[in-house]
Amino acid sequence: MLELIESLNSFQHRSAKLYLAVVVSFAVLGISAILFFPVLSLYFLISAITSLFTMESFGDLLPLLYQLPLATLSAYLFYQFITLELDTPKASDIYITINKKKTPKLIALIEKLEQHFNLNHIDSILITDQFDISIHNTPHYCAPHLGHTSLQIGLPLMQTVSAKQFKALLARRLGQLSLATNKVTGRISLFQDQLQQYLNACHRNTHWSLKPFYYLIRSYQKIFTAIAFYAIRMDELAADHYALDIIDDEDFSQTLSQTIIASHYLKNIFWVAMYKLQRQYPSKIIFPHANMAISFAQSIKAERSQELIEQQFQKLNDFRSAAPLLRTRLNKIGYENYRLPEPFDTTAAQAYLDSALPKVTQIFDKLWLQRLQNQRETNTQLNSNEQRLKLLASKVQQQPLSADETWEFAVLTEKITGYHAAIPVYKKILERNPMHAKAMFAIGRILLSYNDPTGLDALNKATFLEPGMQKTADELIARYQARVTTSPETADEMFA
Repeated sequence: MLELIESLNSFQHRSAKLYLAVVVSFAVLGISAILFFPVLSLYFLISAITSLFTMESFGDLLPLLYQLPLATLSAYLFYQFITLELDTPKASDIYITINKKKTPKLIALIEKLEQHFNLNHIDSILITDQFDISIHNTPHYCAPHLGHTSLQIGLPLMQTVSAKQFKALLARRLGQLSLATNKVTGRISLFQDQLQQYLNACHRNTHWSLKPFYYLIRSYQKIFTAIAFYAIRMDELAADHYALDIIDDEDFSQTLSQTIIASHYLKNIFWVAMYKLQRQYPSKIIFPHANMAISFAQSIKAERSQELIEQQFQKLNDFRSAAPLLRTRLNKIGYENYRLPEPFDTTAAQAYLDSALPKVTQIFDKLWLQRLQNQRETNTQLNSNEQRLKLLASKVQQQPLSADETWEFAVLTEKITGYHAAIPVYKKILERNPMHAKAMFAIGRILLSYNDPTGLDALNKATFLEPGMQKTADELIARYQARVTTSPETADEMFA
C-alpha cells in the first residue's frame, strides 16, 4: 500500500478538498457494505411476501424455499454484527483507571477543557504506561453516540513535560474530539479507529457468522488506511490549532521539541538502561516509573537535544507514519525554525497528579516488576538456547547445516542476538528454499516491527504459502497500522 500512499501525495497537495471527498466517499462505501445485509434481508422478505400473495399454484411456493431462509440468514448475520461487543483499545497491559476523588487537579483540568471545547462525553479516564494521549470512541450497536469514550493519558508523557506543555497536548486531543474545525478529517480519524476496533473484535470472536465481516473489514481496512493516510495527517495538523487556544505559538513550538526529546530519551536510553540493569542484577528491585522524571531531567544535554531536533527538522518526507513532520507543523503555526524547550521545575505529573503520584508510580512499578517476573521464568529455557546457538554457530563454520538446523539457527539467533542478526539467516533459508513460508513470515514480522511497510508484502506471500498463519499476520498488521497512525507526540518513528 506504500505505492498508493506515495501516488496520492501530489493529488492531495493539488486539491485537498477533492482528495477529502474521495476519502469520505470510500468511507461511505464501507459503511454501505455493512448495510448490505439488512437490505438483503428486507429484499428477500418482501419478495417472499409478494410470492405468497401472488401465487396461483403450488409451484409458485418454490421461491419461498430460498427467499425466507436467505432473509433470515441475512438478518441473523447483521444482528450478530451490531451486537458484537467491542473492547476499548489499550496499548498496554499496564494501566489504571483514574480515581476522580484522588486526582482533583487533573479532573479539574479535563473538565475545564471539556467546557472550553463544548464536550460532555468522556466516560472513563485511564493512566497508561505509553508516551501519548489518545481518545477512543467504542460504538455500541454500531452507533458511536451510544458508545463509550475513553481518554488515555500516558504517565511517561506527564513525567517528561511541563504542566503547560501537557495542558496543550491534552487540548489537542480534546479539541480533535470536539470536531469544531476538523469536522471532516476528525470523523475520518474516528472512523479509522472504530474500523480497527471492529476488526479486532471480529478476530477475537470465533463465531462462524462473523467470518464474512472479518474478511470484508480486513480487506477494506488495508485500502482505507492507505487512502486516508493524508486525511489523518491533516487532522493531526488541525489538532495543533486547538493547542494554540490554550498556549501561545512560542510555547507550543517548544512543546513539539520537548515531546521529540522525551520520546527519544525514554525509548532509546531510559528503558534500555532499565532492562539492562534488570538483567545484570536480577534480584535487585527496580522502580523505573518512580525515578523516570528525575532521570530525564538529569540526563538531557542541550547539544544532544539540538542535534535530535535538527535531525527531525530536516526531514522532508515520511510515508511510514501519518504523523506530520516537525517542519510542516511549525510552518502551519507560522514558524520557519524550531525552538528548543526551556527547562522547568515541575512536571505535569507533579502538578496534576499531586499527592496521588507516588501511589500511581508504585502501582505501575509493581505491574512492571510483575511483567519482569514472568519474563524471568523463561530464563532457564533461554540459557539452554544460548548453549545450542553457540553449538550451531560453531558447526556452521565447519560444515553446512541441514535445513532443520538452519531454521533452528535462525530462530535462536533472533531470540538471543536480535532481529538484525537473524534477517541474513532467514534470507539464506529463502535462497535455499524460496517457498519457505515460515522464513518469509519471520522477515515480514521483523520488518513491520521496524515500521517498514515492505514487511506487508512478505507477510502476504507467507500467508499465501501457508494460510494457517493468516490470523497471526492480521494481528501484526493491525498493530503496525495502529502505530503508524498514532498521535504525533509519541514520535516513536522519528528515531527508529
